Amino acid sequence: MTGDSKVPEKPVIPPYPTHDPNAAERSAASADLTTDVGRAKVDPDHAQVVVIGDVKGIVSTGPHSLNVIYDGKGLVEITNLRDLTPHQPPLVSAAARAKLFGRDALVDAVVAQVSDGCSVQLHGKPGVGKKAVAAAVHRELAAQGRRGYVLYPRTGVDEEESLQALYGRLAGAFFGTHFLRAIDETQLHAAVAAADFSGTHVTVIDCALPQSDLTRLLATFRGCTFLFTSPYATLPDTDAAHLVRPLSRTAAVELLSAEVGLPLGPAGLQNLQFDHVWDESGGAPQRICQYAQFIKASEQWERRVRGADEPGDDPALVDPALLSPRLQAEALAVALSEPARRVLLALATFGTALPAAWIASVTGYPQDGAAASELYDRRLVKRFDGTYWITEDAAAAVHSQKWAAASATTAAEGLLAAFAQQDGPSGPEPDAYLFLAVARALVREEQWALASRFVRVAGPRALTEGLGQLALQLYMLGRLAAARAGLNKDVKFYDQAEKLTRDLLYGDKAGTTAAATMLLAPALGAAAAESGKALGFFGKIFATVSTKTGATVAAGAVVVAATTAVVVANTNDTPAGCEPAYAALEAYDTDQTRTFDELAEKTRGLTSELRAAATEASETDIRAKLNQQADDLDAKTAADVRENDERMNVTYPPHPDVVAALAASAGLRNNISTLQAIRAVCPGE
Repeated sequence: MTGDSKVPEKPVIPPYPTHDPNAAERSAASADLTTDVGRAKVDPDHAQVVVIGDVKGIVSTGPHSLNVIYDGKGLVEITNLRDLTPHQPPLVSAAARAKLFGRDALVDAVVAQVSDGCSVQLHGKPGVGKKAVAAAVHRELAAQGRRGYVLYPRTGVDEEESLQALYGRLAGAFFGTHFLRAIDETQLHAAVAAADFSGTHVTVIDCALPQSDLTRLLATFRGCTFLFTSPYATLPDTDAAHLVRPLSRTAAVELLSAEVGLPLGPAGLQNLQFDHVWDESGGAPQRICQYAQFIKASEQWERRVRGADEPGDDPALVDPALLSPRLQAEALAVALSEPARRVLLALATFGTALPAAWIASVTGYPQDGAAASELYDRRLVKRFDGTYWITEDAAAAVHSQKWAAASATTAAEGLLAAFAQQDGPSGPEPDAYLFLAVARALVREEQWALASRFVRVAGPRALTEGLGQLALQLYMLGRLAAARAGLNKDVKFYDQAEKLTRDLLYGDKAGTTAAATMLLAPALGAAAAESGKALGFFGKIFATVSTKTGATVAAGAVVVAATTAVVVANTNDTPAGCEPAYAALEAYDTDQTRTFDELAEKTRGLTSELRAAATEASETDIRAKLNQQADDLDAKTAADVRENDERMNVTYPPHPDVVAALAASAGLRNNISTLQAIRAVCPGE
């Protein structure tokens, strides 16, 4: 947690790390530049990054010509990944031993291959138990003393992880930092080879990379072993790609018997409609376990347990109409304790996983963190390393119940309070997508001032995790909220930020030296935040970046990007055509869009209104710009629909919630491009 708001009395000069073979001699000569133990020394052959005031951030010069990382203490400029100090991988963590119901031979085969230095892939349908097999493999590797990492998928991400994104996460793990710019594959290969990570094991959960990308990945991390869980077989070594099949009927009977605590015989299985359940579950262990919890929670079962005799192997007949996984989840959700229900609502509302230590901050109740285990016992969530994911059946159950969404105001206030603490919740921070989900909900609830204040703290935290695009979306939401709240200084802050942020992420196109500084300001404390004093404070902070060419850029702040709503022009001098254009965009609400067909229908309505606004315009440039934007949106919409049709025309199409997220993302991009097009020719608010 970063909570120190003390302003340094003089510029802080972060050290410049190096792995140069001659670094030892230079380091001895410049030992006075060393700061903390374990941090590398300044390389005098490279420019230093000078920070003035309470500013931390990332600076970039030119298109991918260098990287500047945030190392948790200050700015460090690097020109090569080999300049970074490699981190010793942690010991592989071992989960508690669990029965695998027919998969023990598969675990033994995978462990043998990994121990021999091979990379392995577990592939199969969602929910068949690939993660459970991987956890059993980790347990055996831990017994061997192996070191390595487990990379779980980022929640809330609108598209599958690319090789470039995976390189960034792996580089962050191996070298202990985050990068906002793309990682150069050649540099990464050389840095990994120089550091000698031989024997390190990496498990990548839910990896959908094609074979060509996996080939490149394995070549880049030569000497390491990988275990991938994937929907399809894409590993170059086909002998190491193992299909994880759904549970056999025999294994499913064994699992259900173990979960309900009975040796179920033929009569009991028939009464529990087992064959129908097995078919409905698709052989997925999680759904069979959920069914067992549903049976155990039933009134008849509880009466039998309370009776003089233990339940026999012939439980009462179950109504087949209640046997769909969604209805089972719904019945279990309705019977939850209130703390557990609040946690389930938060998981469903914000659409992202929550570490147990941060649950209370999001729900507003200190006791709710412990309630997550109740959800796990009912099989309504999945749990990995102390972090909880809602299952798709549970999410559908929450939607069908039409329960009120979790409070974004409570979540924002709780997160801000946690951020402001010197020692916040223990364990990993929540996925930064939570910040975006909360900010979007605040905007929907028209909590303008709180949304602006929340983004000022959450945006920089997203950047320290290397999530530049997500930070861009946060800051645009902050700009919108500030405008609606009448916080003119904040509006100016966000407006001035756009160009610098794009330079930060993409570099200047001409290839000349350019630099931008992103404020990564720690929380100022509750009193300052509540009084609004942060605005004047941040507005006066700046950073200076000197390059070897002598170019210097001073900047106030950064960023921009996306929003789900727009600002309507209200000046009396608004040119003809602008007011209806802004009104059309404000009416373009894609927040609840679930399919691309719905999005296409709404977008066609927007383009029709834009063309109508263009006919009212008296100025040629306004008329041309609005018509051009309408044409561009029509073309993009047609392309999006075609792409979605291809995405759905596969054996295992994406889950509806994934499609909904993709559609919402496409709608968000339409909002951004249209707002930019209108503002290019029409005055804003």
